[in-house]
Amino acid sequence: MKIQPNCRSGFAPRLLDSGVERVAPNALSGPGPSIHALGSTPSTSPAAAFTLLELLIGLSLSLMVMTAVLTTYVSLGRNFTRSLGLSSANQPNLESQSRRTLATFAQDVRGSSGLALAPTATSLTLTVPITTGTKTVSYYINATASPVTVTLSGYSTTVPAQSLARVDGGTGVMLVLQGSLLITGTNTFTYYDSSGYPYTTYVNYLPGIKQVSLTVTAQAGSSTNGTLTETYVSDSPRLLFRNRPFLL
Repeated sequence: MKIQPNCRSGFAPRLLDSGVERVAPNALSGPGPSIHALGSTPSTSPAAAFTLLELLIGLSLSLMVMTAVLTTYVSLGRNFTRSLGLSSANQPNLESQSRRTLATFAQDVRGSSGLALAPTATSLTLTVPITTGTKTVSYYINATASPVTVTLSGYSTTVPAQSLARVDGGTGVMLVLQGSLLITGTNTFTYYDSSGYPYTTYVNYLPGIKQVSLTVTAQAGSSTNGTLTETYVSDSPRLLFRNRPFLL
């Protein structure tokens, strides 16, 4: 026998019988199952997984977190809504009032034959034809902080503060079309001649008034509690009296 060093592995020298054929190191590689070095065996430990108890605990914690987040979201949403004045008594109500005001005013003016009395910047009375003759319809703007009692279409009427009221001369019924008028805003009737030029005074120009428009400014809520809404300015177009011939 002779001693042959193992130069590839670096292990201690080994004794080789002269009659034993040496095998090349790369002869062990090739097709077939791999040979684990140094007699190691493949791992047989089971794959990691959650137990039923762990799943239940995780689900409970998730539900608690989601409940807390949802509660916070709802609370913040209510506070935000309140701070912007988006309750039914504020912004949406102002918008619906403005639409109703302009629609009602346009219908009355277009259905009228003209003005029954000398108008002012805050009041006018229309003559409206009906099946039995005519009736009057009056409008009054009270852009003050106190109620005002006036005579409209022959009826003594108390118009609430900061509101636009309509009185039907056929029944005497008052309808508040617009509330929360801004005292410092523009709230007025504007009258025009046949060429569309506005009048600055109306006392002696009743026959020459052929068109009219309405402008109201409203704002609800309070700045002290954070519920003050945006300012709504509602403008009607210039409306022509029906069957009223232009006078030159």
